[in-house]
Amino acid sequence: MGSGAAATILVVDDDPGVRDALHLIFDEDYEVLDAADGEQALAILASRKIDLVLLDLVMEHGDGFAVLERRRAEHRGVPIVVLSGLNNAWTASAAARLGAVDYVTKPFDQDELRAVVRDTLLAPAGPPARAHTARARNMLLVGLELGVYASLAVLLEEQWRVARAVTMIDALSAIESSSVSVLVIDPVALGAQGAAMLQRLRQHFVNAEMVVVDSPDRSATGARVTRLLAEVRDNPRYSARVGSILDHLGAHYVEASVRRIARAIGASPSYLSACFRDEIGLPLKAYMTELRITAAKWLLLEAGEKLDAVAEHVGLHDASHLSRLFVRHAGRRPGAYRRGSVLGG
Repeated sequence: MGSGAAATILVVDDDPGVRDALHLIFDEDYEVLDAADGEQALAILASRKIDLVLLDLVMEHGDGFAVLERRRAEHRGVPIVVLSGLNNAWTASAAARLGAVDYVTKPFDQDELRAVVRDTLLAPAGPPARAHTARARNMLLVGLELGVYASLAVLLEEQWRVARAVTMIDALSAIESSSVSVLVIDPVALGAQGAAMLQRLRQHFVNAEMVVVDSPDRSATGARVTRLLAEVRDNPRYSARVGSILDHLGAHYVEASVRRIARAIGASPSYLSACFRDEIGLPLKAYMTELRITAAKWLLLEAGEKLDAVAEHVGLHDASHLSRLFVRHAGRRPGAYRRGSVLGG
């Protein structure tokens, strides 16, 4: 941006009071435009040059995550700073994965916000910054379902690296044993000699806490999600509604939709979506996509399946559908992701 021209900032927030406040803060130094929802914001981005976007995530008509997704596909050069009342690390991480360069929580400090905007505008163009949290702990799931693995990998991303082994042999050979902090085991994976296998695992994973998780009703596998969260999180409490959604998705993410979840749980789709967004910090539809992409990554790397088979196994229409979502969420096509991971890239 040239030094003689004032930068143009787009404020996207459905609260007119917030828009007015941001005009007062920035009008003197920048040209400030505003939009009350995502569709207005995207129309402005398509019609003129914008240097920075200040974006609310939760709005009455649509949400900021959709703007982030579209920005990554169509307006890559425009930095987005999220300005949100959702104050949790998982939401910040989700926004960063979708391309946000910074995350500021409401109520905000005016001087700090000015500094964020100034530094963002002065920063050289490049890939978006990601939210970083120290992740020294590794969790290995042995014999648990792919949906349970994907749920935990998404929900615990900021605290844990979650890996999945299908069998005992996989568990004993697939990961550096000394790095595993928690080993979560489905007793069915132990086979007929359960006690002996547990002892072998204890000897192999000497630094790991062991958690054996079973479900009295083998068909209710999804109920493991919230039980496992209670084992590994400092603050695992979700409302009964949101816990039911997580458990349902752990078992049925392949065929899941908001309407199907609502029918299964016995609540309206809009009510469930609002509860989920308020507690998890991500729209339910976006969360389901995250689950499917996480499961697809595992299938690509560990099962070595072809793209059409991977798409079918995670509930997507075909390889083309999988590729489009994969590019939006992982930044590259599935084949490139698989090759890069195999080569260590």
